[in-house]
Amino acid sequence: MFLSRLQRTKMMLRFLAVVCGVALTGCPIGLVDAEDSLAEALAAVKSVGPNGLGNASAVQAMKTLNSATIDQVPMMLEAMDGANQLSLNWLRSAVLSVVGRGGELPRDAVAAFFHDTSHSSMGRLLAFDLLTDGMPELASEMIPKLIDDPSMPLRYKAVSALIRNAETMLSSDPPAAIGKLGYALTKARDVAQIQSIAEKLDGLGVKVNLQEQMGFLNTWHLVGTFDNKDMSGFEVAYGPEEAVGMIDLNATYKDQNGMDATWREVTTDHATGNVDLNSFIGKVKGATVYAFGNFKAAEDRNAEIRIGTANATKIWLNGELVMANEIYHNSNSIDKFTGKVHLNKGDNQILIKVCQNEQTESWAQDWQFQIRICDETGKPIAESKPPTQSQ
Repeated sequence: MFLSRLQRTKMMLRFLAVVCGVALTGCPIGLVDAEDSLAEALAAVKSVGPNGLGNASAVQAMKTLNSATIDQVPMMLEAMDGANQLSLNWLRSAVLSVVGRGGELPRDAVAAFFHDTSHSSMGRLLAFDLLTDGMPELASEMIPKLIDDPSMPLRYKAVSALIRNAETMLSSDPPAAIGKLGYALTKARDVAQIQSIAEKLDGLGVKVNLQEQMGFLNTWHLVGTFDNKDMSGFEVAYGPEEAVGMIDLNATYKDQNGMDATWREVTTDHATGNVDLNSFIGKVKGATVYAFGNFKAAEDRNAEIRIGTANATKIWLNGELVMANEIYHNSNSIDKFTGKVHLNKGDNQILIKVCQNEQTESWAQDWQFQIRICDETGKPIAESKPPTQSQ
């Protein structure tokens, strides 16, 4: 987006230069050249990728960015739109370097950027920090208004402020404090923040159902085990995978030992929906298990499917492969991987393939997964429930 705006600006300046009879060495053309140089530098930094991709060009480009003028900060903020995490770090450093040299921040332009929620989350967070730097009164005024912001870091600030406010009321008005914490829980999207609020409420005698609060699916059908010796099974389509999109829960397959394997239903009571395959299946190494579940959506809509697991996994939704991660034992954090999906109104069939390798270290014993369906902010999407008959 910012490039097209820049192109329009350059064209306008060149036009004015010609109409006004300004020489090529005059101010307008010089300004255009400066904008050109900055745009090229921003593009170079946005090209940075993993494994050192584009680093050499970015290092040179940073010299141009670090010498930019403070009135160019809005353009640098716009460059953060669509940037990857590595590029965002470089761009943030450049903006802070420019601002750190001093000068009058173009507050109106930075504020306009901040209030436009279509801009990048990290860019808007940086704009907020620039606007409120050294102005705690302004920050205190702005933060409560961010409680529904689509930027998760900005929303986090608002929820944190709400929690602090609730804590100040605990001794004088416990019911009101509990009410505020309950409201904060409905607005929180950060996993650690949600768990922290739930712990506070639990300490006050209010039990929070995190499975429901965060949208974890707790009922599954499991079948296995199939072979994954030498990590060979990830790309092998065993029986359930061959039938993806048309799963028959009455089907019988041959497992890795040549024995009959059938589907069985399990329900997890783990607070965050963790399906512990070591408990349900056994501590089997070099093995693959399939899990089948159903999500009933109230309407057609876009959504995200998020999985936490320490194992290699594939996920299909309604027969379409939506995620594949052949990674073993680097973490089992909640929402470790996210896939964007489309839910159909009514039933949506989920098939998960979970592969365990043959490592024997204590930290390699996890064999589990947890799944939740939510919107892009992390708010759980409630399953459609059948209407109850009136008495």
